[in-house]
Amino acid sequence: MKALKLQWRQLFILLMIAITPQFLAAQSFFTKSKTFLQSKANGIYLFAGMDLAKQNIATGNYSSAFNYNLSNYNNNAFKPGFFAGLSAQTGNKKNHSYSFDFGVHRMSTGTNYKESVALQPFLGSYSNFKADNVFWMLNTAVHYKTVLNISDTSKFKFRLVLGPSIDTRLSKSSEDNMAHSNYHRFVLRGDIGLEFTNRNYYTFFLHYKQGISSFTAAPINTTLNSFDFGMLVKASDFF
Repeated sequence: MKALKLQWRQLFILLMIAITPQFLAAQSFFTKSKTFLQSKANGIYLFAGMDLAKQNIATGNYSSAFNYNLSNYNNNAFKPGFFAGLSAQTGNKKNHSYSFDFGVHRMSTGTNYKESVALQPFLGSYSNFKADNVFWMLNTAVHYKTVLNISDTSKFKFRLVLGPSIDTRLSKSSEDNMAHSNYHRFVLRGDIGLEFTNRNYYTFFLHYKQGISSFTAAPINTTLNSFDFGMLVKASDFF
């Protein structure tokens, strides 16, 4: 168990080392492109927080040799996980800005099965599909941000955040799901959220991420939804 934890720590460190140059390149691209030509780049930010995630599962006509009692797996709840990452952001131009985010998530999801089957002569509801509910994910997102005029913006800023994100599954599936190739490697989601900034000292955010593509292969259709709560700070404040 200690060796497994050490491997994940090493993987996380290697990911951070690998993606930092990409953020520097992304920042350069932002400042040089026509879209961001009039924007002054704010630089690199660090963010971290917790997420609450759930999978909504429709199994369709999926069948397998396995049967799972849903009383042990179907909880229809959002479960907590955590995340950390980097964000390359532009400065405001007429209260508009953009960001490119790269984060590693450890997601623990609840499961909401929309369909079940009976298994005679046993009591209860069953499914041929058992959802994996713990994942390591690499999240990449491009966000558009606009300041909302609902406060004194010289002191506090509320920003509306919109944009797409792609989750890449880093961890393996269970043996049952690997045998049937049930889970996709990539998931497309749409993000919407709110950010609060106090004189540029720190930023708190709440993002909701709605699954667009299915997390699982047909005929199983699974939407992955989550809420992200976290804090964003300038990397220069630490380094």
